[in-house]
Amino acid sequence: MRPLSARNPRIQRLTRLVKRRDEREEQRALVVEGPVSVAGALDAGLDVLDVYVDEGAVDRPAVAALIGRLPEETSVWSLPAGLLDRIGDVTTSQGVLAVVSQRESAWPSPDEAPFVLVLSGLQIPGNVGTLIRAATAAGAGAVVVAGGVDPTSPKVVRSSAGALFGIDVLAVPAVEDALERLHADGYRIATTVVHGGEPYDQVDLLGPLALVLGSEAHGVDDATAAAADLLITIPMAGPAESLNVAMAGTVLCFEVLRQIRSTAQ
Repeated sequence: MRPLSARNPRIQRLTRLVKRRDEREEQRALVVEGPVSVAGALDAGLDVLDVYVDEGAVDRPAVAALIGRLPEETSVWSLPAGLLDRIGDVTTSQGVLAVVSQRESAWPSPDEAPFVLVLSGLQIPGNVGTLIRAATAAGAGAVVVAGGVDPTSPKVVRSSAGALFGIDVLAVPAVEDALERLHADGYRIATTVVHGGEPYDQVDLLGPLALVLGSEAHGVDDATAAAADLLITIPMAGPAESLNVAMAGTVLCFEVLRQIRSTAQ
């Protein structure tokens, strides 16, 4: 483990990688925080390029175990106490931050990915990460992020709890282009509306299906709703008008999984 001072140019490059999307795109890299998440990247077979460790965390059992797992070619750097708190994307770091190669993602096809989740204009990284996690757990083949939050941001990586390492996640500028391509490839397009859609548990959600979720504030726009083959509503028994997009998306992802499992029995 090699020490680095706070003024080392490598620290400046790391800070840019944490803060800037264009830097991550250019380097094809993710910033992963915490020993559990870095271990998840290793388990997924991603290349862990550099690891930065707070000097005060070196002897923590989880940190020491992680360092012992790293390939010999991985560079491990020791930083002055507290520096990771200022560089990373959390208020108090877990003592470890790693630069990891991005997973190479392929555009989905109906045969290999009959269920795809499309996120249109979401603005909260925690929601995007949670939905990537839910989609992965429910067996989706890919997540398409159309506008909104950068899916490579450290907040998304963290809130996905490692799920982002094991599923194709593709960023596209506009939802219209994504839906046109998915439709042409043979996917049915389904999306959610607060009122007037088919109850989610009474419609056929078997694939090939692309499920579109809209932004936290406004949902999907009128053009997306008009382009959909199926409009879905989650009926509410209580006074709440609708669910948070991450909650609604999780419900729908697992309804897709339930229907798939039902047909397999």
